[in-house]
Amino acid sequence: MMIFRNVQGILTLFSLVLLFTFFIQPFPASACSCVRPPDPLTAKDQSAAVFTGKVLQVHERTDWLRWLPFWDRPERGGFDVIFEVQSTWKGVDQTQVQIVTSGLGGACGIPFQPGQEYLVYASYWELNELETNICTRTAIKSDAGEDLQALGAGAIPIRSANLVWNDYLFTGIVVMISVGILFYFFWYQTKRRR
Repeated sequence: MMIFRNVQGILTLFSLVLLFTFFIQPFPASACSCVRPPDPLTAKDQSAAVFTGKVLQVHERTDWLRWLPFWDRPERGGFDVIFEVQSTWKGVDQTQVQIVTSGLGGACGIPFQPGQEYLVYASYWELNELETNICTRTAIKSDAGEDLQALGAGAIPIRSANLVWNDYLFTGIVVMISVGILFYFFWYQTKRRR
């Protein structure tokens, strides 16, 4: 009888683990492999945007929909980075711009740091967003002397833009929606009981 209970417990545990695996989405593995980037002027021609700027904010992208079972839309992880544009050579004419970089490590992302200044080479890739990675000539501005000399004087952005996210505003909106849903739920339950 004791052996039967142990076997039954093991089979139950195995069944739960097996059932749980149907809801796990595999994470694609990739390794970053780069060819040597071209010279600064060729890199400019091949890029959709080239500018220098100071990082204002870095936010990690989280695609919560990927956790839903059978969700087959491609996920886009990585980081959204907002820059205060200082000079521009191509593709950017506003004072702030958002760039996407992949995750760090094997995904070729750049570890942008708020407050740091960069020379950025970006292109439109998967989701029609400006993106950059370590395979481009993107670099910390103080290390990009050769590029800045080859590019010459850049233009000052002419259009004003404010892309900085206000975390308090976003949190406030989420709280208001949540309170509204709870209020409706309790109101509906009390109305239903009458």
